[in-house]
Amino acid sequence: MKENIIKNKKSTPVMRQYWDAKEKFPDSIMLFRMGDFYETFDEDAKITSNILNIALTKRANGAASTVPLAGFPYHSLDQHIHKLLNSGYKVALCEQVEDPKLSKGIVKREVVEILSPGTAISSKFLIENENNFLASFIKDKDCVGYSIIDNSTGEFYCGDSNIKNINDIINEYQIKELLIPKFQEEHFSKLVNNDIMLTTYEDWKSDYDTCYNRLIKQFNSTSLKGFGIDDKDLSIIASGAILLYLDSNYFGKTNHITSISQIIDSGYMKIDDFTIKNLEIFHSLNNQNKRGTLINNVDFTLTSSGSRLLKKHLRKPLNNLKRINKRLSLLEELILDRGLLQNIRDLLKQTFDIERTIGKISNLKSNPRDLINLSQSLEKLNEIKKIVLVRHKNLNSYLKKINNSNKIIKLIFASIIEDSPINISKGNFIKSGVNKELDYYRDISNNANKWLLDYQEKQRNISGISSLKINFNKIFGYYIDVRKNHLDKIPDNFIRKQTLANSERYYTSELKEYEEKILTSNDKCIEIEKYIFDSIQNKITLSFSKIQNNAQILAYLDVLCSNASLAINYNYCKPEFSNKSILELKNSRHPVVERLLPFNEQFVPNDLYLNQSNKQIAIITGPNMAGKSTYLRQIGLVALLAQIGSFVPAEKCKLGLVDQLFTRVGASDNLAGGESTFLVEMNEAANILNNATSKSLIILDEIGRGTATFDGLSIAWSITEYLHDNKKLNARTMFATHYH
Repeated sequence: MKENIIKNKKSTPVMRQYWDAKEKFPDSIMLFRMGDFYETFDEDAKITSNILNIALTKRANGAASTVPLAGFPYHSLDQHIHKLLNSGYKVALCEQVEDPKLSKGIVKREVVEILSPGTAISSKFLIENENNFLASFIKDKDCVGYSIIDNSTGEFYCGDSNIKNINDIINEYQIKELLIPKFQEEHFSKLVNNDIMLTTYEDWKSDYDTCYNRLIKQFNSTSLKGFGIDDKDLSIIASGAILLYLDSNYFGKTNHITSISQIIDSGYMKIDDFTIKNLEIFHSLNNQNKRGTLINNVDFTLTSSGSRLLKKHLRKPLNNLKRINKRLSLLEELILDRGLLQNIRDLLKQTFDIERTIGKISNLKSNPRDLINLSQSLEKLNEIKKIVLVRHKNLNSYLKKINNSNKIIKLIFASIIEDSPINISKGNFIKSGVNKELDYYRDISNNANKWLLDYQEKQRNISGISSLKINFNKIFGYYIDVRKNHLDKIPDNFIRKQTLANSERYYTSELKEYEEKILTSNDKCIEIEKYIFDSIQNKITLSFSKIQNNAQILAYLDVLCSNASLAINYNYCKPEFSNKSILELKNSRHPVVERLLPFNEQFVPNDLYLNQSNKQIAIITGPNMAGKSTYLRQIGLVALLAQIGSFVPAEKCKLGLVDQLFTRVGASDNLAGGESTFLVEMNEAANILNNATSKSLIILDEIGRGTATFDGLSIAWSITEYLHDNKKLNARTMFATHYH
């Protein structure tokens, strides 16, 4: 590659400029700005032409050679980058960084941003109610330190784990791109799924001191003790490397990343990828339709940030009774005051995605409408705080955490027109009275026609020439047109500009001076407005941490209101919790199936009682389509909802906290990974038997389906006996089977 670059440097000046930029970012498709187009060259052009289905042409490259070329208009950038990123490529944006009118020779160009699947920040590339996480891994023997970040929201987490869990981490956070040091590339490429982008970085970026210093610089602190990770060497390296990667991709636009949180398993129910899949929490087992998923039937959030937070709750249910009860107490206050609930939801409808707006501001991708949306959202949060009366003890206490952001609200509303255009380059988004110079040039621009008409009338009166006209063309600018039969009346201050057959064209120093003002006023207005806009963004940047805190409160309120609406609309009950490992349900229902039934059919509620003394294992039998699988999944989903702090679909629910929820449902294979149906089944069963505890909930929907009948019966029988007879295990278990 480098030889080709050097060879091509003997070409035209523009192509040499291109190759200089390409040499620095050889692993990215280079989008090279040329006027109103983004162009790609050489191999990049062939790839781009194929993915975007656009014409592949050729460009002269000096006297003796041509280079493949493919390009598209600059205004269609977002839709084309989306396709390139989805195809697994990184994209380098090489922009014109000086005004072509002022440049001497070819326009200066620089790479201003590297886009990749895990760092994209524009709304065109993102799903509104889902995170877009980039992950960084580094291993040491059997341990792995990892860090995940959503560059669009500023969420930043890190943790340590066993190396065998890396695919679970990737699946849990839906990682699209994985960063690893070059010296560990071979090892990780064998461990991770093939459908994820694996990006390597220089080995020096995995130096502990370098990463530690990068982190404390980011958070403006002297140590990482306040974040609880000061002694987590692998986590520090993974986290520092991810920031260094963003530095090289976004050139330091990371102001919105204001904190880092440690991922800790204690205090949360362990729920593995098998269980998330088998319970159809986010995706249906049989098709891509989300109608039959839990999330589709319990998500009543009104904001994108709230929907993202609800998904996090479902992925990490609580195993801490104090935290669960805190959520339930907040939820209960909303359920008991339905007027307040409706008022809060009405205000939430008028808010926008603060987290992603902050990300756009930090990365210089925001527009005036984004700032108006930000101020409106913060204002609505203040209104919510006002309507929560003192009698709502828990809600009132929680909302005291809202930071005062009135200065930002006032600054934006006082400066930016509320119905501003999205395109910042056209101006007309700063209010009058904000800047005297802007008002002056805007007055010139807005009143140019009136001034010219007044000046024309003035010159007619002075000269006595009633047919005198002031006209304009692109070559001569503004001029005074006088017919030749009035030449004897020409005032002394008229300066001849052009002679025509029937008239003479003149100008005056006053007209010339005003022409300059008219022609430059619009550009001046845009220049001043951009300056004001940048200064407002800089002031917002200083309050990022406070604003992000408020954004998190707003998202949490949205989740509470969603759970309250769910409970009210579908008659859910408040779960009770016990210190004993029991599971008692009266008239419980499946939260998804009951909603999918035809209008004239009703779900038949059912009961369950499990304990560790004489009802530890429930064996469910019956023919196909008798509802065994529905019943089993129903129990798992009820336990899950209870421990995210939601009400549950039952008349009564009493539950001993579940530390781990295991499911073994259906028959599937992983032939690409060398695993048959039977092997997948046995791996899942072994995972349950090796990791379950006395506080776990185990759901087994037929064991031994992937082999011969009597072999399957033997396996099912032995597993059941093991679960029953192993008193150290003694886990609450539900077992559906055809075997008698």
